[in-house]
Amino acid sequence: MKTLLISPKMASGWPSHTMPPIGLGYLKACLLKEGFTEVKVVDMGDSKIESMREIMHAESPEIVGITTFTDVRINALRAVAIVKEINPWVKTILGGVHATIMYQQIMENYPAVDIICRGEGETTIVELFQALSNGADLCKVKGIVYRQNGEIVVTEERGPIRDLDGLPFPNYDDLDLKKYRDVNEYWKGKSVASVITSRGCPFSCTFCSSHSVWGNWRYRSIGNVLDEIEWLVSQYGYEAACLVDDIPTLNKVRFKEFCQGILNRGLHITWRASSRADSVSLEMLELMREAGCVVLGFGVESGSPTILKNLDKKEKIEDVVNAFAWCKKVGIKAHFNVIVGAPGETRDTIAETKNLIKKTRPTYLDTTNMTLFPGTVLWQQAKDEGLADDSFFLTDQERLYYTGAMSVSEMYRIAREIYFLHARVNGLSGYARLVRFGFEKLRRTRGKVVSVLLPWKGKGF
Repeated sequence: MKTLLISPKMASGWPSHTMPPIGLGYLKACLLKEGFTEVKVVDMGDSKIESMREIMHAESPEIVGITTFTDVRINALRAVAIVKEINPWVKTILGGVHATIMYQQIMENYPAVDIICRGEGETTIVELFQALSNGADLCKVKGIVYRQNGEIVVTEERGPIRDLDGLPFPNYDDLDLKKYRDVNEYWKGKSVASVITSRGCPFSCTFCSSHSVWGNWRYRSIGNVLDEIEWLVSQYGYEAACLVDDIPTLNKVRFKEFCQGILNRGLHITWRASSRADSVSLEMLELMREAGCVVLGFGVESGSPTILKNLDKKEKIEDVVNAFAWCKKVGIKAHFNVIVGAPGETRDTIAETKNLIKKTRPTYLDTTNMTLFPGTVLWQQAKDEGLADDSFFLTDQERLYYTGAMSVSEMYRIAREIYFLHARVNGLSGYARLVRFGFEKLRRTRGKVVSVLLPWKGKGF
């Protein structure tokens, strides 16, 4: 069965081709392993949606699978509609976080979608393809939603994959990896591999769907992770890597083993990761730096204990201060991520965040408005407050911000204040960085500023 696995056009304002689509790489590798050889991954990150027509005519697939995140759902659904317009007999499959959570709404409103894979897709996609190729009843495939005789059928939920070491390494053979270049200052223009060392999250922050979608934290063996990095270096020539799991540092003993393994194997790569402030120690950061870590991102979100409590972060300001001080001491560039406009946000809580920025003096900083995602506690709170409802996801607006604490325009004004504050606390280097990347940030956020001020629009396709 000739199959296309599509990563749709990115949401407006986001850079494309920074890293290859790792999720589709995993799916292709799993299908190849089970004998489904006619599988091709296509990244439409910077392509117009209409180019789906050219892809369909050139490839003539029997199955098209498309990954779907909330802010790119519009592009994914438009692509599916084009597929069916060109060939109604093609089986269309959606996967990804948004489809996992909003499967009922999608199936009820978008007839071009034949099947949805919910949750982790590697085992599900293989069983689905086996059923389709054998003409078997789909009801026995766990973790899918499909149509039968005009009815929507939801099969038994599939549990999380326990043996992550059993998955093959992601396959990128269809992609021109020279096109993927990092946009961040520290690796600008370089090719960066994405690596997942673990899945899931034990925390339940109100704004994040990771725990509800992917479940509790599960991890690969360090030997398996290091084998993949060696393979990425030898097979694709990567010299840098980004660990894209939520909290790869959660188990300090395990992560020290990872760092020591890089040193023992002589892997000459630089890498970055994300962490919670309470998941690192000075000793661990020293080893991370020695093993090639150059940047560590922290989802600080706020400098206000009140806001952190409202977001259910379960993190202390003292831990944030310590983590940033330790990063500075060992030579790792720390990245401070801020959320503006959380429930309970006021000028006083913003002042607390600004004070924490002054105290920690992070090398890098980014802000985001308090964005609402389905499947989160905050989404339900916004619905209870009359600020949102599920019909939003039937519009062609990419994202919806929480406005229970402040207006969208005020969020952007505060973000601007925070960026200038960050430049000021870093002196000449801070202002130089603001000059170099300020225009890029403006270019990336301009569309968002306009779109969020517009009223909700209809489906439009």
